Amino acid sequence: MFDKVKEKISRYVDVHVRLFKVNFIGRTANLLSYFMFALISLFILFCIILFLGLGLTEAFMLAGMSKMVSFFLTIGVYLIFLFTVVMLRTNITDAFSGIFIRLLTESDDDDKKKDDDSDDEDA
Repeated sequence: MFDKVKEKISRYVDVHVRLFKVNFIGRTANLLSYFMFALISLFILFCIILFLGLGLTEAFMLAGMSKMVSFFLTIGVYLIFLFTVVMLRTNITDAFSGIFIRLLTESDDDDKKKDDDSDDEDA
């Protein structure tokens, strides 16, 4: 009798340890995939901003300004953009934190729905 109880307890613990490992691997893979996506997106965004700056400089030069004045005006545009981003930093960080919280708790919501569905079927 004690052997059966011991076996069931060890099986229960083993199943939960494996479940924890699988959930950990799944969440880590999901987080790393979003991290890689963010890095790729940042690289593309960097290229876009770089070429927009060069294009803006050329546009100022075509408007009749010297090359140096065009570069300074482009820097001014970038500084205005940077100032705007800094002023909106709380809204931006709140949006990102909401996204990360939703991503990290996404599987918990799915597990709750499955548990609720199985409880409804039992009743």
